[in-house]
Amino acid sequence: MKYASIDIGTNSCRLLIAELRNDQLTVLKRDIQTTRIGAGLAASGQISQKAAERTLQCLQGFQGEIDRGGVSEYRMVATSAVREASNRIWFQDLCREKLHKPVEVISWEKEALLTYKGVEKGLRAEQPVLVVDLGGGSTELIYCRNHSYVKSLPLGAVKGAEMQITDSQVRAMLGEIEEARRDFAEAIPVFCGGTATSAVAIKYAMTEYDPGLVHGQRLSREEIEHCYAQLREMPLDKRKQIKGLQAERADIIVYGLMIMVNLMQVLQKEWAVVSESDLLEGLIWEMHETSSAKSASS
Repeated sequence: MKYASIDIGTNSCRLLIAELRNDQLTVLKRDIQTTRIGAGLAASGQISQKAAERTLQCLQGFQGEIDRGGVSEYRMVATSAVREASNRIWFQDLCREKLHKPVEVISWEKEALLTYKGVEKGLRAEQPVLVVDLGGGSTELIYCRNHSYVKSLPLGAVKGAEMQITDSQVRAMLGEIEEARRDFAEAIPVFCGGTATSAVAIKYAMTEYDPGLVHGQRLSREEIEHCYAQLREMPLDKRKQIKGLQAERADIIVYGLMIMVNLMQVLQKEWAVVSESDLLEGLIWEMHETSSAKSASS
């Protein structure tokens, strides 16, 4: 069966169309558009009219892709920015009116577990992993081995840029992670989200983004620190010219890398893996599992 999933994130909207057959997920289409629904949210607490309009226009385009792709089932979910917005009900009503499809505003716990499912299915790692979903408005850490550890931090690349956070502020917010570190000392950190995938794309100076090369790629702590130090000192117009970095991400990448660097230091890890598979894949697996369970019981 063909499924599709849409993630309305703080910085961008993403689409995945995939086919699931014989417990194998085959990607048919990926799309990402910088819509920045979280713009101004840190100051106002609300989704702006312009941000909502940008997002709706993107979602209408995604629906066209889904219609043309012969998809059997799809879901749209919204995460950190919409979750935190005081006018999220207004945005959901607007989407229902214009798209004739509900947007699910999922909890951070649900987001974390779906992301873990996507990473686990995508990497099929034999060793325990600590999944770090570093987004635009929040960062989730998920560890599921013998016991579960799930934590959401109000740290993200867009939010960090708007609040002009510093290294010391980030480090202070990671205090609880530092205390819990021994619980997942043996786990491999697996990062997903635009900051991590961009770091790999920058490493290889990609002129065209290659998800196959990005997925499963290792990044050393030294490489992440070097990338952060280099970009932090670079003017915005120069950052926009870097191979591998989307120009639309140039104003927030430094803050995402700041979070990534400090997490690696707090976790005392020398390297991490980057996953292309995340929440979108997790949603598709959940739809498939629900559909299979219904078929089996009928």
